[in-house]
Amino acid sequence: MTKPKAARAQYLVTFPMGLDGLVMDELQQKVPGFALEARTSRDICFAYDGSPADLLSLRSVSDAWLVLWRSGPLGPRFADLRLFAEQMAKLRLEDGITSLRAAGFRPKHHMTFVVNCSLRGQRAYRRVDAIAAVERALVGNSAGRLRPVRENADLRLWLHIGVEETHLCLALAHTPLGLRQRAVSLPTALPAPVAYAMAALTKPRPDDVFLDPMCGTGSIALERAENWRHALILAGDREPQAVAAVRENFGPRHRPREFLLWDATALPLPKHSVSAAACNPPHGVQMRPAQGIEALYRGFLAEAGRVLKPFALLTFLTPERQLTDRLLREAGGWSIERCFVIDLLGQRPYLYVLRRML
Repeated sequence: MTKPKAARAQYLVTFPMGLDGLVMDELQQKVPGFALEARTSRDICFAYDGSPADLLSLRSVSDAWLVLWRSGPLGPRFADLRLFAEQMAKLRLEDGITSLRAAGFRPKHHMTFVVNCSLRGQRAYRRVDAIAAVERALVGNSAGRLRPVRENADLRLWLHIGVEETHLCLALAHTPLGLRQRAVSLPTALPAPVAYAMAALTKPRPDDVFLDPMCGTGSIALERAENWRHALILAGDREPQAVAAVRENFGPRHRPREFLLWDATALPLPKHSVSAAACNPPHGVQMRPAQGIEALYRGFLAEAGRVLKPFALLTFLTPERQLTDRLLREAGGWSIERCFVIDLLGQRPYLYVLRRML
């Protein structure tokens, strides 16, 4: 008698809204053999027979999860939540923990866990009620080995109760994959998956001279340097604190590179000396340039048009679509390859992929 084949493990990756196409490209490159099961603008669910450690190298995602339990929509009544709790009582978290050994996880006899919950739609119960149901089930199943906490847990779980689907997931890593360890970090710094996307969309080449003209703490320049070979990384800012921060974040790595104090509307660079660029200018929300948004954008686009080689790509992040479109038309010589909305810390800016024409 043939032994039935074990079900393939299911995984889910989450990311800022709008980056799903980029995440799919990275999955195809780094996770060969994955089988897509569901895709939205914020997460992708797939089956995979390989090691979960393969997913830890993904740079475009905010987090990666092992799916412990997945079903259709959970009803809105307390009776539905009680039925869900009965199902959770049968869940064996130990099976999920065992599968994470391949990702480097080292379980202990007694461990803590934290459950976060996203809940959509009108319901009689609250997030805290759903979290409590999961906590009771896991504690009851573990014979006292597991203890719920609110932070700094050994295990991170995510319960998503959506309109069309419900799932419970176990994080593959102790901290979210989208959190990078940097020497200097500021609240205004780009989330790492967005910075990675802005570098990746310039179609990196090993002979690139890559420019980050308003570098802040260097999030984009670091993602470009850490993930692809380059001929030269150029990063600069008009604020001395920013240049000092990017220098500290780079440390001695990723040479050759130059960090300069400059005005992005008057770059000290020769004509046609840059082969790719990415720019996250002040949006006028947390930071507002002294000369005003329009003057800054106009001046930078003129300089970018001067220093970029013909047909080079520039990614540009801004909430000001009408202004940007108008300035691009007035400047001439630019082709908009793509323009789409992303989620950026609750804002909805536009990510442009621009090509410098002759």
